[in-house]
Parts: sequence; C-alpha cells; structure tokens
Amino acid sequence: MKNRLILLISLITMAMTSCQKEVEFFNVPEKINVMIEDEVYIEEGKLVFFEFEVLPADARFNFDLSKKADIALETISVAAPQHVELNDVKQISKEKGLYRATVRDLEGKERYAEKLVLRILCQNPQGKWVKTSSKAITFTNIQKVPSVIKFLEKHNATAINEDLSADVAIGQETFIKSPKITSSELIASFDVEGDIFVNGVKQISGVTVNDFSQPVKYTLKNGDSFTVRVRHSGLPMVFIETAGGAAIPDKHSDWLSGSKLKIYNSDWTLAYEGDMGIRGRGNSTWSYPKKPYAIKLDSKAEILGMPKHKRWVLLANWLDRTLLRNCCSFELASRSGLVYTPRGQFVEVFINGEHNGNYFLCEQIKVDKNRVNVDEHDPDVVDGGYLFELDSYYDEAFKFKSSVRKLPYMFKDPDEDITDAQFEFVQNYVNTLEAALYDDERFAAGEYRNYMDVESFVDWWLVMELTGIWEPNHPKSSYMHKNSGGKLVMGPVWDFDWETYMPSYASQYRISTALYYERLLQDPYFVSVVKQRWSQYKENFRTLPDFIQQKADEIRSSESFNYAMWPVTSNVNKDINLSFDSAVERMIQGYNQKFNWLDSAIGKM
Repeated sequence: MKNRLILLISLITMAMTSCQKEVEFFNVPEKINVMIEDEVYIEEGKLVFFEFEVLPADARFNFDLSKKADIALETISVAAPQHVELNDVKQISKEKGLYRATVRDLEGKERYAEKLVLRILCQNPQGKWVKTSSKAITFTNIQKVPSVIKFLEKHNATAINEDLSADVAIGQETFIKSPKITSSELIASFDVEGDIFVNGVKQISGVTVNDFSQPVKYTLKNGDSFTVRVRHSGLPMVFIETAGGAAIPDKHSDWLSGSKLKIYNSDWTLAYEGDMGIRGRGNSTWSYPKKPYAIKLDSKAEILGMPKHKRWVLLANWLDRTLLRNCCSFELASRSGLVYTPRGQFVEVFINGEHNGNYFLCEQIKVDKNRVNVDEHDPDVVDGGYLFELDSYYDEAFKFKSSVRKLPYMFKDPDEDITDAQFEFVQNYVNTLEAALYDDERFAAGEYRNYMDVESFVDWWLVMELTGIWEPNHPKSSYMHKNSGGKLVMGPVWDFDWETYMPSYASQYRISTALYYERLLQDPYFVSVVKQRWSQYKENFRTLPDFIQQKADEIRSSESFNYAMWPVTSNVNKDINLSFDSAVERMIQGYNQKFNWLDSAIGKM
C-alpha cells in the first residue's frame, strides 16, 4: 500500500512538472508594429498586402483564419469592419516575428474610409486574456490624386533637358512652364493609388506618352479628375545647329554655312526647316554678353507669317530690361505713313541644343518688293534704286561724307559692284540737296523739296521724337532710300534699345538738331506738314501703351527665364534695378509723358 502511494505521488509530481515546463516557454504578443502607411487605398474587389511585426518575436498566437484565429481587423470600438475583411495571414520570418496580412475589399458600391486596427486577443500561460493592437489604419476606396506630376529628363530626352514638376489637385488645372520644352509628346511620371486614365487609356507612370499640345485630362477610377497643361514660354521656338557645332563668327567674318534652322510655332507645329548661313551682327551690341545674329537662308522663305526673304535678324535686346523697345518702336512706325517698317516676332532661341533666351526675330532691312521697295540694282542704270545707312561707324565698302553737313552716307544695298557713275550720281544728288537746304535763298524758295520726300522725313521725325531716341544725333542706324527717278525718302526705322521711352527726357526735343532737322524745322512749310501729319496719326500713336502692355503679357514667362540667363548690367535705360513689370510701367509712363508734351509742343509751333 505504501509503495502504491509513493508511485501515485511520483506520477502526480511528474505530470505537474511536465505542465510547468510546457507553459514556461509560451509568450503572448505584447506589441504589433504595422509596416504600412496610415491610409491605404484599395480598389473594388481587390487585395492589398502589408507586413507586420509581433513582439516578442517568439510570441505564440493562432493566425490561421480557417480556424478560430486570435487575430482580426476591428474598428476602434471593437466592431467588425463593414467594407473590408482580413483575408489571410502568413508567417514570413519566425526568427523575426514577421507576418504578411492580406486585406480584401468587399465590393460595396459606396465610397468609404474605414479606420481599423489589427488586434490579437489570446490567453497567456496563466489563462488570462491578453489583448494588443496596432496603430490605426484607414482603408479607403476614395482614390487620391497624385500630389505631384513630373516630366523627367530621363524619360523625355528628346523633348526636355531638365526635370520639371508641379503640384496637382482634384478639379484643378496644373500648369508646367519652361521654354526648354521642345515637343508636345511627353511622358509624365506620378505616384497614384489605383488606375488612372487619359481618354480611356490606362496610364503607366514613366511610360505612357501623351500629346500636351492641348490640356490633358487625367481621370481616376472613381471619376475624379485633374488637368495638366504643359507650356513652354508661349513663343515660337528657333533651333540653330551650326556645322560641327562651330562657334558663330562676328559680322566681319564669312557666313558660317552648312548650318541648320528649324522653327516651331507656339503650338509645336513645324513652321520652317532649312539650311542657312549665320554670323554675328551689330557694332557695339556684338560686344555684349548676349549676342545678336544675322541669318541668310539658302533660299527665300516665309518665316512666321512674314513675307519671303533670305535675310533675317535675331535681335538680342540685352540692354533693354523690358525687351520691348525695338518691337514697340517698330509698331509705332507702322502706325505712321512710313512706307516700310521691319516686321518681327518674339521667339525662344536654341543654339546647338542650348537655350539662349528670348530674341526678336525680324526682317533685316534689305531692298525687296516686300521690304524697301526700290528697284533692284542694275549696273547700267545710274539713277536706280538705293538704300543708305547714315552711321558714324562708317564701316561699309562704298561710302562718302556729304559736302555741307559731313554726314556719313553708306551704301547698304547695293553694297558691292557699284559703278563709278552710280557712286558719283548719288554723291552729287546728296550734295545738291544739302546746297539747296543751306543756301538761304534756295531754302526760302523750298528748292530742297525737289530732292527730299518731306512727308517721310516728318513721319520719321515724329517716331524718333515719340520714342525719345538719341541715336540719329551721332548719327547711328539712320536709313534713307531712293528709287529710280524718285526723291530721297527717310526710313526705315531701326535700333531703339538705348535711352528710349525715358521719363527724364519726356519734356524736350531729342533729335531737332540731328541730320537735317535743325534746318527743316526753320521752314514754315515743313512745320505745317508736321502739324498736318501729327493731326493725322496722333490717335494711332496715342494707344501704343496698350500694345506695349499686350506684348509685355505675351513675353512675361519668357522674360523671366531670359533675365535669369542674361541679367542686364548696363544701366543706359535707368531701369536695371526694376522688376519687369515696373520697367514696363516706367516705359509706358515715359511714352505717355512724351506724347502729351509733343502734342502741346507741336500745337505751339
């Protein structure tokens, strides 16, 4: 009996010892770290996956959802989810206590944003129920728009040479601007939850190409949308490729032939493509950081709506904080009775693939039926068609100084193959004009009018005075022309980037002593024509500020990029410390003041 009692005690002791050992190594979860964002997008009927970590790593719980599992997704108030369910849980690292959960959308039709936690509820070795929860996670089928859309150079190597990006928002139109966007065919990159479409086509970030010549509307699966508008500066684009990438020489060098020119309209459609020669142009302007250029096409062509010709100019306008002085002065001249004024268009220029900034692409002053319309040069015709420039640089091959005023007349067209007879005829013609002007008796008789087209001299003078230019006093950039059997005609106008539209000079004459004007303004007949032409054209002149503002708005985006590349460091126009808009406002102010002063001054003549 005693032995049986000892055996029973031993068995009970062994059983109790065995149970104690089994419970000793059983740990329950104390913490759940969920490796997922606070908000998760899940498409209708689809799955999302995320990992979570249980601490301690060797914690034991039942994660088999086919049985009565210890783990569940629940609301904060311990209610069952209404729109999603925990679909599966797998252990992926026993040593690290790492698991992967799968959550499935229940395919409801309404939109939702359900805030849930991952909970584990199990018993510890002492039989006590222990509960632990993860952070709150919002599961939603409300698709979120990408916060940023990008156009990366690596995906758009032929269209841009820099990364571009912009913020986007549902229902909003996003603008991305850069003068360096050279094609409308672009690939966008974005981070988005779920599918996104353009015209029903699913978009793949960094892969799908769209045509951004028009705004592109992106639509999310839930029907929300946003629009992206990609723009360069809004100006036409000029691409110059020199032969072998050679540097462009100055104006005294031969044309750099074998160069290529390609021009795109502002909507990226091709406007022109062809071969050309190119070289620098200008005198003092060639010494500035931003260089001007002359272009000679291999054959005549229409450029940006301007009539066909071979010769074109790219004005850099580096001195001009507004970039507008030349363009707006040409517009002013076109509102007068002058027979021809160069036409032009603001453009973005790229040279050998590098953006070179804002330029004014315009017609070069040449003899042509669409430009200075005088007869083409004929060596056998003495009294033929001629174009002259009066300029103190005095650097053309055929030139002379007039007998009385010693003005520097240079032959611009023709500029070669001028016969001795032609040269002598022109020189005698000018000297005869001056003799008639500066002989008191002949002047009083108005003889000079037999050699001079008075209306053109008046119109040219009005334009010069309204802009406040000083250049004709040197003289510089002053043009005249004469046709077969005709009189000497003043114009066209040129070169307005230096000290024009200045409020400080608005209450004075600027060129009343330039060229022949000190003498002409002594003639009552000439003054009467001034009064008549001013009355005829002053309403055309009055509204120039509207045009200035219109052009300022047109180039505002381009100007900001240009100024970053080519800041003005010469203060000839006294506006380098002003913003673009302030400089434009000052330009308009200077013009309005001069218009009002000149109106009064002419009335008192």
